[in-house]
Amino acid sequence: MGTVEENVETECPASLATAAPEKPLRRTRWDTTQEHASNGTSSALPMTEVIPRVFDHRRTSEEVDRCKRGQRSELHVNEWGKYGYGGRLGDEVIARPIQPESLPIPRVRRGDISVEAFFEQFALAKRPCIIEGAMDDWSAMQEWTVDKLLQRMRHSSFKVGEDDDGRKLRMKFKYFMDYVKHQHDDSPLYLFETRPEHDPEARKLLDEYEVPDLFPHDFFDVVNSRSKPPFRWWSFGPKRSGTTVHNDPLGTAAWNAVTHGRKRWVIFEPSVPGRLAKGKDFFDKDTEDNEAIMYFDFILPRLRARYPAVRIYEGVQGPGEIIFVPGEWWHGVLNLEDTIAVTQNYCGYDNFDRVWTRTRRERKKLAYLWLRNMRKVAPQLYERARQLNEQDCFLMRHERGPGQESSSSDSSSSSESSSDSSSDTADDLNLRQVHHPAGAKIVAPWLVKPTTAINGVPSPAPPPLPRCSQPPEPTGSPPAPVEEALAARRKQQQQQKQQQPQPPSCGDGLIPTPAWAQTRKRPHAPPQSPEEMALSAASPLVAESVSEG
Repeated sequence: MGTVEENVETECPASLATAAPEKPLRRTRWDTTQEHASNGTSSALPMTEVIPRVFDHRRTSEEVDRCKRGQRSELHVNEWGKYGYGGRLGDEVIARPIQPESLPIPRVRRGDISVEAFFEQFALAKRPCIIEGAMDDWSAMQEWTVDKLLQRMRHSSFKVGEDDDGRKLRMKFKYFMDYVKHQHDDSPLYLFETRPEHDPEARKLLDEYEVPDLFPHDFFDVVNSRSKPPFRWWSFGPKRSGTTVHNDPLGTAAWNAVTHGRKRWVIFEPSVPGRLAKGKDFFDKDTEDNEAIMYFDFILPRLRARYPAVRIYEGVQGPGEIIFVPGEWWHGVLNLEDTIAVTQNYCGYDNFDRVWTRTRRERKKLAYLWLRNMRKVAPQLYERARQLNEQDCFLMRHERGPGQESSSSDSSSSSESSSDSSSDTADDLNLRQVHHPAGAKIVAPWLVKPTTAINGVPSPAPPPLPRCSQPPEPTGSPPAPVEEALAARRKQQQQQKQQQPQPPSCGDGLIPTPAWAQTRKRPHAPPQSPEEMALSAASPLVAESVSEG
């Protein structure tokens, strides 16, 4: 990449009592547009920019350096602008239009679609879209300006990153906005607050927007707020900041609403391999970086040129617009301006099966708490979760014996006991988005009867889901306790294992012949020609290869 030269201009003090004000640092960058520009133009022109060394607040520089060192420990704080995106190069990338080869993200107006139609056409169909006119009545559209936010929350601390150990890096809002005003970094610090309710002033942000009625459900509300995984983020993204390509945790879907600024999105279908979507093989790790602006600058064009058949969706989201991203779709974002947004992930009828199966595998304790509370307040979800467990022969953590894996030949449903003694009460739960009136007409997809495409007559019911074998209960007595059932199940598995044919013994140190090869007949070699017989006499290896064909 281009070299960076720094020249600090200083002046001698006029007297010992009065020192000349510190002048800003002048940095010369070389714009290597040949490596970045997609139009093929090439030139290496020096760019001289004035980069402030002094912020408006005395402590801003110290706070920014602290967070930069924690966020990217491999970089010196002076290297955050070494690629030159804080100047003309970054402006060129931001102004670059979306390539015609990309597929546009569909758009829909809120007034033109009902909640039920949106569920069928986008949520259940897993189609991303940008929604217009769904947040016109939010007070956030007027209240979330920089001046008003500074006046209200200047002393509130927000998360702007994480260090190498996963600890949150926080900064007061007044210092962050001072940084936003003066920064020239390639990929700036990004304010991404997970828990605004913990700050008295930031908590008021939650009253200035509402969850769009197109997303009436979040079944993770069945667990208490302490156990619920992170699901809501209030963000302030400086120009050129963004997120690299990823998909959301546990298979959840997401909506993102912008009140001020603009975002550019790139989206890939779940079938695209993650390594390909992330562009892992399309940048030089020694001389290039893969931050969001670099992705849109040169990684995405390289990916498109190498794999033109891959479907790439792109679109720009402006103020007052909401984007819907279905679960497991890869997506990345670049903030084209200083952008304020709020986003939430959710689990609804459209993705419950996927979210449940991933949660029970990746978050075992959360899955137990979730299932326990489903049984109390959402029996329909509870029955579906148990049905999926039986279908996959999956054992929950409280159903397993010592040393038993989660996947088994049986899925017992006779116990809900666990070592967790805590129990949520109705006061601990906010069930508004579990039984939301806006979603009253939405029917769970597993309860919808399939119909023929010709005359709408219901087709025959599908065969029942396969059930895992269970140990027989003793006759003439009540059902055995869970411990006895598990012991009987393990004994049955051991007996079945002993009845399986064992491979032959090794004998005199020889490797046993695999079972599949014991009955396999070696094909007879065809008669050799005189030339092959001559080769056989010269080299046994060559003769074998000839006879084998």
